[in-house]
Amino acid sequence: MYNKNDMTAPGIGYQDLRLMQGYPPPREKQVRQHNWDSPPYNRWSFQHMSQLFPVAAIHRGPGPVSELKRNERSLDDVHFQRVDGGQTDLATFLTDSYTDGFLVLHQGKVVSEQYFNGMQPHTLHLLQSVSKTIVGSLVGRLIGQGRIDPQAHVSHYVPELSASGYGDARVQDLLDMRTGVRFREDYTDPDAEFIQLDIASGWRERGERESPDSIYGLLKSLSKDREHGQFFEYRSVDTDVLAWVCERACGERLPVLLSREIWSRLGAEQDANITLDCVGTALADGGMSATLRDLGRFAQMYLQGGHFNCQQIVPETFVRACGRGSTPAFEVLYGYYTKSFPTAAYSNQCWVLDSEQGTYSARGVFGQSIYWDPAAEVAIVKLSSWPDFINPEWTLDTFRACAAVVEELQRN
Repeated sequence: MYNKNDMTAPGIGYQDLRLMQGYPPPREKQVRQHNWDSPPYNRWSFQHMSQLFPVAAIHRGPGPVSELKRNERSLDDVHFQRVDGGQTDLATFLTDSYTDGFLVLHQGKVVSEQYFNGMQPHTLHLLQSVSKTIVGSLVGRLIGQGRIDPQAHVSHYVPELSASGYGDARVQDLLDMRTGVRFREDYTDPDAEFIQLDIASGWRERGERESPDSIYGLLKSLSKDREHGQFFEYRSVDTDVLAWVCERACGERLPVLLSREIWSRLGAEQDANITLDCVGTALADGGMSATLRDLGRFAQMYLQGGHFNCQQIVPETFVRACGRGSTPAFEVLYGYYTKSFPTAAYSNQCWVLDSEQGTYSARGVFGQSIYWDPAAEVAIVKLSSWPDFINPEWTLDTFRACAAVVEELQRN
């Protein structure tokens, strides 16, 4: 797809492209609001979000760092068949799919930790919609504490949404993205509600268009086009409503809650951060940035049923449900997905790959992912800067690569 002279070709990092280098950088090398999520500029921006947008820290807290034990080995030669029928190895795939960071955990130990495109162990990388799963973990913890009732209506916690499409949605409808709110998750249609969300969050220039100027304002403006609880349809704003529910249930901002209830309990190495809109509301559906290792700690916590760093962080019942879901509710709109994953579903802000085996994932545009195989005791994290929002082939190839790694680890 990309030739070697193309600035967006794989294997060419932001340092090679000299993005944002110089005092000041030349105009054609500058990364700004209008181009930050376009190739090749996203090769730099995904590792430097705090230089582009206002952010709030998700503090790691004062406690010690939880050690990640290591049992490293090379997985470069692990082979698998791509969706197009060709054979490739892991090393080639990681380069070809614009990987920035790759981490494999097996039986609680780091097997492989690799960095590309100038990323370092201390670098915070944008997680995109993997943020949803982390926000979901907060909801799970608050449910376990009795502070949120998953069967309660959104309007119970956020009265301002009573007249919106979300008023009579249950919290569980939000977790499973089975609301009936009208919201087109279209990344290219300038008239889609998703573009309004980008504008409201501050990620996209407003220009001449009229749209809500804050995330809360957008949520209040959305209407309903069917009853809630019927079937799955992916909507980023469902997670933003979940975050608002958390804030109202606890009387604190999302970054504070994520720090106290999740991040500080992981024994993270670094603070994470999350982007803010013009009134200081965090973009729950995709604005988090974190280091590869700290995301690995989160992945290991879920792999262990919510238990990590000598404590139960998220209730085990909530985490185990992430690997189980309703395939009939999923395939109404996503039947093409079940061709590759016959028992796929969506549950508790996670993509279920195999409801029978319990494998599941967290996913974000531009190639962010966590892959969990609890039975094999494997979690795999991949952070990327694809040149495309969505690439179905690379998504499926990522899962095939992960499955091949699992098979290799079980064999040896």
